[in-house]
Amino acid sequence: MKLPPIAIFCSSESWGGLEMNTARLALWLHERGHSITLFGLWESPLVLQAKTDRIPYRVTKRNMRYFDLVGAYAVSKELGRLHIRFLILVDNRDLDFGGLVKLVSGNRIRLIYQQHMRLGITKKDPVHTLRFRQLDAWITLLPYMKEEILSKTRFPKERIHLIPLGLDVEILRSRLPSKEQAREELNLPSDGTIIGILGRLDPQKGQHLLIEALHKLNRKGEKYSLLIMGETTLHEGEDYRKKLQDLVSTLGLESLIFFRGYQKDVASFFAAIDLFVLGSYEETYGMVTIEAMLCGTPVVGSNAGGTAELLGNGSYGWLYQPKDPVDMAATIYRALGDPPKLKQVAIQAQLYAVSAFSHTDECIKIEGVLHSLA
Repeated sequence: MKLPPIAIFCSSESWGGLEMNTARLALWLHERGHSITLFGLWESPLVLQAKTDRIPYRVTKRNMRYFDLVGAYAVSKELGRLHIRFLILVDNRDLDFGGLVKLVSGNRIRLIYQQHMRLGITKKDPVHTLRFRQLDAWITLLPYMKEEILSKTRFPKERIHLIPLGLDVEILRSRLPSKEQAREELNLPSDGTIIGILGRLDPQKGQHLLIEALHKLNRKGEKYSLLIMGETTLHEGEDYRKKLQDLVSTLGLESLIFFRGYQKDVASFFAAIDLFVLGSYEETYGMVTIEAMLCGTPVVGSNAGGTAELLGNGSYGWLYQPKDPVDMAATIYRALGDPPKLKQVAIQAQLYAVSAFSHTDECIKIEGVLHSLA
């Protein structure tokens, strides 16, 4: 059944996981026949993507984080003109603003928050309790995140909905080239074992830890190579990239480590490598981990945040202690040292990911939440 018109609001100027997942959700709901309007900032990457995908959008000013009544009236007026019944928020920065929009609209709209980041500190104080009370539904991604909501807020349990972010499984898998083609495309050695890490170049993503781990592995007599794919963090310059390159030079790994820039289509990256390593100190919900699993690429990840749950606490990959290059190296050695188990775990992970992280399932469950509110 078709839903009343829906708006997705995001005041972010960045282009990371939150924004990419928001753009995908808007496109999928649009393709499923729903009336979707995306509210974003002028020339923000999210609005530019909406233009590319031909999703209806409205440009809004950067709202103040708190008590922006003027901005709330403007957005409320536009929502009324478009007959919007549902307003979905994706950035915690916009929670106060979304509550004001609902208030000044005379509670005409239903307010839904799709959580992308962890809560962090306890938020049971009156201000947060009042802010969260405006939400008609809170969508969270993993069981540990739901437990955080229950333990760190006063939000009603019956309004919490556990819906993992999904991916278009068939499109991702249909783009997978052969290993030979992928390595040729990325100008990598045609033979040998290649470990890969994917994501923006940032100390929190742990590329330096993996370089140190590779050095330890190769000192043991192994001959592994490393593919590092990603761009520097927006507005933060080339400092970390230079530190990485200096570290590679200091350790004498120039012939074994390959830097490649950001690519929108990640299929070639996962097809080219033999093992994917998530070096992040902590990921709330690592889409790259799910992408690796769907592509049939074995995964080594840090035992923190959402990674452990995505990997079934070790059933669908290998876990190492965060920020520990020694344990990371030992874990990589265990994974690559048992080829039959490596292949078996990758197959099991792929089957699990296909069943658990389908974008169709995500959309159906979100539609169910909206129907219950309608």
